[in-house]
Amino acid sequence: MGRGDAGGGPVAPEKARRPHEGASEHEGLEKWPGEGEAPAGRPQLLRGVVCALLGGVFWGFSANCAEVLMGSYGVSVEWITCARLACAALFFLVLAVVRDRRRAAAVLRDGPSLARIAGFALLGILLTQVSYLSAIGSAGAGTALLLEQLGLALIMLYACLVARRAPVFREAAGLACALLGVLLIATQGDPSTLAVPAEGLAWGLISAVSLAFYNLMPVRPLARYGSFLVTGAAMAIAGAVALAAFRPWEQPVSLPPEGWAVFAAIVGVGTILAYLLFVQGIKDAGPVRAGLLGSVEPVSAMVISALWLGTPVTVWDAAGAAAIVAMIFLVSEREGPKAR
Repeated sequence: MGRGDAGGGPVAPEKARRPHEGASEHEGLEKWPGEGEAPAGRPQLLRGVVCALLGGVFWGFSANCAEVLMGSYGVSVEWITCARLACAALFFLVLAVVRDRRRAAAVLRDGPSLARIAGFALLGILLTQVSYLSAIGSAGAGTALLLEQLGLALIMLYACLVARRAPVFREAAGLACALLGVLLIATQGDPSTLAVPAEGLAWGLISAVSLAFYNLMPVRPLARYGSFLVTGAAMAIAGAVALAAFRPWEQPVSLPPEGWAVFAAIVGVGTILAYLLFVQGIKDAGPVRAGLLGSVEPVSAMVISALWLGTPVTVWDAAGAAAIVAMIFLVSEREGPKAR
C-alpha cells in the first residue's frame, strides 16, 4: 500500500522492484510484485502477517492523532508537515548511514538518482503530506484515508499503460469498486448532494494522485540504494522545502503535555514504528500478502476515529469503505499465477 504519512515507503520491496541491468525504469511494472516468491515458513509467515497488520493499524492511528492535533489544539497542517518530516528524515538518514556509509556517500555523487529522489520528495512525500493532512482537517481521518486509497487504482492504470495492455477483469472491477466507494462516501447515497465537504473531497483526490507518484517515482533509486536511504534523503529534501515554504517558526505552537504526547505518537508509532513493522511484514509474508493486509489502514482509522473521537460512521460510510477495501484487494493481486 501506499502510505499517506511520511514514514511509509513505496509498497514493493527493493528486490521486487529492481530492474535488470540495462532495462527501462518501468519494466518492473509489467510484472506485479510477489510473483514467483518462495514460500515462507509458518512461524516466519505468522510474524509477517502480524507485522503487516500492526503497521497498517498504526498508520490509521497516526491519522487520528493528526486530526486531534489540528482539531483540538489548532496545530496547522504546515507545522505538522515540517516537524514530522524533520524527525522522520533524521531517523532514517542516521539508520541508513549506520547500515552502509559508503552507499550513503555514493548517492550524493549520483546526479540522476538525486534528481529522481528530489521529484519523489516533492510530488510524492511533500504533496502527500500536505494533501493528506488537509483532507483529514476537512473530511476526517477515515474519509481522508479511504479517498487516498484511490491512488492504487491510478497505479494499476499506469502499469497497464506502460505494459500496453488492457486491464484484466480483476483490475477493471477494482476500478469500479473505487469509484463506487467514493460516490457512496461523498453523497451518502443521495447523488444530488455532496455529504463530504468539497474541500475535503478535493484534497482527498489530490492525495490519491500524490500516492501514485509516491509509489511510481523512486523505482530506480530504490533498486540502487535501498528503501532506508532513499526514503531518508527524500524526507530531508521534502522537509527542507517545507521549512522554506511554510516557515513553521513563525507559527508558534504551544501544546500541553498531552498534546506533545500525541505528536510523539505520530512520529514514533505512526511513522517510524509503522514503517519498520510493515517492511518486516513484506520481508516475512511477501509484498502481496503485506499489501493486502495493509488495507486495514483506512478501516482502522475509521474505527479508531469512531471509538476515540466519537466520529459518527453511517451505513453509507461503511458501504463505501467496504467497496474501497474490495478495490485494494482486487488491484493488489493480479489474475493468473498467485504468489505463495
